[in-house]
Amino acid sequence: MSEETQTVAEEVHSSHRNDFRASILRILLYLTCVLIDFSAFLVVFTASRSLADGKAPQWYLGVVGAGLSFTAGIGSILGGYFSYRFDGRVIFVSGLTGIALCTLASRLIEPQNPWFLVGYWSLGISLGLAYPPLIGWLNQGEDAHSNRVSVSRRLILFCVAWNFGMMCGQLIGGSLYERGQQWALTVSLFASIFNGLMSFVIVWLVSFLPPISTVAVNESTRSDAVELASTFKRLGWIANVGGVFGASMVFHLLPEVMVEINIPATEHGNLLAYWRLMIIASYFVLHYSTFWHYRFSVSLLSQALGAVGLLVIACSYSDVRLMIGLALLGQLVGYNYFSGLYYSAAGSAGDGRALAAGIHEATLATGMALGTIIGGVLGSAINSRVPYVFASLVIFVIILIQFVAWQKWTSQPK
Repeated sequence: MSEETQTVAEEVHSSHRNDFRASILRILLYLTCVLIDFSAFLVVFTASRSLADGKAPQWYLGVVGAGLSFTAGIGSILGGYFSYRFDGRVIFVSGLTGIALCTLASRLIEPQNPWFLVGYWSLGISLGLAYPPLIGWLNQGEDAHSNRVSVSRRLILFCVAWNFGMMCGQLIGGSLYERGQQWALTVSLFASIFNGLMSFVIVWLVSFLPPISTVAVNESTRSDAVELASTFKRLGWIANVGGVFGASMVFHLLPEVMVEINIPATEHGNLLAYWRLMIIASYFVLHYSTFWHYRFSVSLLSQALGAVGLLVIACSYSDVRLMIGLALLGQLVGYNYFSGLYYSAAGSAGDGRALAAGIHEATLATGMALGTIIGGVLGSAINSRVPYVFASLVIFVIILIQFVAWQKWTSQPK
């Protein structure tokens, strides 16, 4: 074998080995997503249900939930920025380590204790740090315009992974909570510790990902598509605020409604799991179709249906009506999240995807914080149903804002 042939063979072998490592890395990233949201939402479910059972006022439930969302928004911005400017591997490990430590703190301190809020809100920072670098790694080395199917496939697997983890956390959380809240928090702690240990394997594999600069991009054929995707990316950030303004109430305020109409903790967990299934179903519809690509009208319709779902929840006095309202709201949550990630990948340069993902997550967290705190105040001042009516109105206002922005951005001269 000539020296040249041997060199080529070694390069091919090295390429196959790196491809194999990249495949293992992505599998571990999906598993990490499952465990992150499984452990985090065991804590969220246990804390919110415990406070509701303890007759905590809605304004306090709002403050507790808003604090978590606000810190998650800060963590997302920091995670995206530092991953973009420095080393995302350090940020990622810090996030997963922080989740484990915050889960431990939540287990040691009762939710009714004011010091519980320190660990609970710090959990948001840790969650925010973990996701931006992870999202950036999933599609590193891929061009969203020339390889749309591959990028979309990785995004939907990511979305299904963290939603599956959240759904399991809510579903199992209800059963564990009836045994005692320490059961749920102990399971969450073990899951987060395992995830923290696995993060060190992940950051080692990240070093074998292809550098972004090696991606071949034909700028002459994709510049217009990137510009349009960037417009939809920014519209998505606005839509995120309205969508999760209402969705946040499902996490932190709906437990009060559940208690009012005598829905037990197990059925409470089941309803949240069904809601999560609707969100996941929305991801699959978006992944296997293209009718929604770069169509503003589809986004507006999804948001309008979500607003109707909030009105149904406000009028619900049975689990069946709650499920209908949650399903309508769930499709909006699914649309906003998946389309937002897709446009962030398509409308950002490869090395800016972690930053775009951080902003995407931060806008979600902002809407969630505003929805939870304002909803909590309205629920305490008036009644537990008013927050959902107000959230519906907020979505319609957000729709109007997007329409004005769309007219402005699309009418600008090229």
